[in-house]
Amino acid sequence: MSRPLGPEVVRLRRYEGTGYKLNCMKIAVAVSIFLTLVASARAQQPSIEQSSTIAGFGTVCVLPNSPEPPTRISPGGDYNPNTLTISIDTRPQIPWPHKHSIKIEDLDLNERHLIVLRSDGKRIQSFRFRFSEYKDTKVCVAFDGYQGVQFGDKYNTYWCKCK
Repeated sequence: MSRPLGPEVVRLRRYEGTGYKLNCMKIAVAVSIFLTLVASARAQQPSIEQSSTIAGFGTVCVLPNSPEPPTRISPGGDYNPNTLTISIDTRPQIPWPHKHSIKIEDLDLNERHLIVLRSDGKRIQSFRFRFSEYKDTKVCVAFDGYQGVQFGDKYNTYWCKCK
């Protein structure tokens, strides 16, 4: 003889249907997808220390200019190509090249740098830059008697080709 079912047994049987199991599985899948997305987003997001510092060094390529004196006045003023020099930060002055480009290497990517142009011992132009303002760790600087200083990387200037 079978005994009658109590209220607790009836309640259990009512939730054992496929609809209840399907809803539980949907919730479990949704929760696991959410947790996976949160975990992957946190893994891809750089920490404060990583985002504020970039490891490595950059290069400034100094492109040659004409050895002839300018025929027009430059924004930097009148200058003598024979005595034109460039210096970066506290490094020594380097004569501006006239035939081949030169590279100034091992510049910290995290610091702000000062470029100074001098002629006949006098400062004619200076400016500051950060590598983080550019898409590349190699930037170029050019100078002529008409346009003055030009500065950029290969992504924003067509003439930045340093070998």
